[in-house]
Amino acid sequence: MKYVRMTIDILMALLMPLLMAYSLIGENTHEVLGLIIFALFVAHNVLNRKWWTSLTKGKYTLSRIIYTVVNLLLAIYMILQPLSGIMISKFILKGVTIKGTASLFRTVHMTSAYWGFILLSFHLGLHINTFVNMLKKYLDKYLKSALMVIFVLIAAYGVHAFISRNIGDYMLMKVRFAFFDTSESRVLFFVDYLAVMVLVSEIGYWLRKIIIRKEKKQYEIQQSR
Repeated sequence: MKYVRMTIDILMALLMPLLMAYSLIGENTHEVLGLIIFALFVAHNVLNRKWWTSLTKGKYTLSRIIYTVVNLLLAIYMILQPLSGIMISKFILKGVTIKGTASLFRTVHMTSAYWGFILLSFHLGLHINTFVNMLKKYLDKYLKSALMVIFVLIAAYGVHAFISRNIGDYMLMKVRFAFFDTSESRVLFFVDYLAVMVLVSEIGYWLRKIIIRKEKKQYEIQQSR
């Protein structure tokens, strides 16, 4: 079951760069992909329903606090995104609108899209440890080292892409409209956003490892007393 959950997470992560390029893939395709990713989110939460029922149980360590905050923010994103999308739909649900609110919902939809992209990437990094451990079983030390260097280089390029794509400005609502160069290569656009995704995922992955290691040491110290 954990591999099913991981597959759904990866599918959602791969769809996100496509959704970010709505002008390059067409608004109709954008709306269809939006419905697909929402369905994947629902499936993900159904499979992880025990997590929701355990929110008020047990001790909250730093790692658990981070997981909880990220998951709750993603839940808010997955409510705001489809609702605002419905209100500005031009294809699937174009008849569902509230007069005079198009500008507001467009701003909410765009801003939450960028936050959702970053949160989903971070969430993927927090939970990708299972996949990483699985790979380690089948790779020799040289291949592991090569992959590590490759992902570090991709993350480094991700810093450039994050800045050049003004993702921070969109998140902070400094830019109210998404600007796309329709002559731009779609491949370059997706490469940039995948690089940003790798960057944020690596931050989540290494942050998790550092915190878990620290918590384990604290637990061992407490047990030795």
